[in-house]
Amino acid sequence: MTKDFNILVKKINSFRNRYYLYKIIEGFFITLFFVLNVFTTFSILEYFVYLDSNIRKFIFYGFILFVSLLTIQFMIFPLLKMLDIIKPIDIKGSSKFIQNHFSDIKDKLLNIIELSEINDPNYSTDILKASIDQKINDISIFDFRNAVKFKKLKVVVTYFLFSILVSISLYFINSSLYTDPLERIVHYKETFVKP
Repeated sequence: MTKDFNILVKKINSFRNRYYLYKIIEGFFITLFFVLNVFTTFSILEYFVYLDSNIRKFIFYGFILFVSLLTIQFMIFPLLKMLDIIKPIDIKGSSKFIQNHFSDIKDKLLNIIELSEINDPNYSTDILKASIDQKINDISIFDFRNAVKFKKLKVVVTYFLFSILVSISLYFINSSLYTDPLERIVHYKETFVKP
């Protein structure tokens, strides 16, 4: 393909890397948010109820499984996609994300990609290349990386910070609300009697 097309592909790949970085950061905060809230919920439950040994065992292993699955889903998968270990969004999928953000691009980006995939000898390669270069020139002013807005993380970070504030407040009000239940859940085989 043409030099301009190769530059366009690099810009799309740059967008894709930024998109996956965004997903990793978002996943980090989502994971921590859920882990903190589930941990707090089970700590409060165990603190007041003194759950049965089997239930504590289920909570212990369930929590480990839950944290593992969240980490894999929200952080590991996007990282592996960013590193091209797992198949990432293809160039057409990336172009759809970009087109949704930049309304002025319309379907030009997708048209460029579809034109580049034409291998029919009935079409003149010179005309195809000229058409591709013209369309690329029309959209060259756009920085595709701007389609990923890190400002959208504010909502996730706000929820996370609020849950940290609540958890820290509960800890300072009564630290045994976390320490005692954690001890009982980790040592789920032992029997604990409610005082």
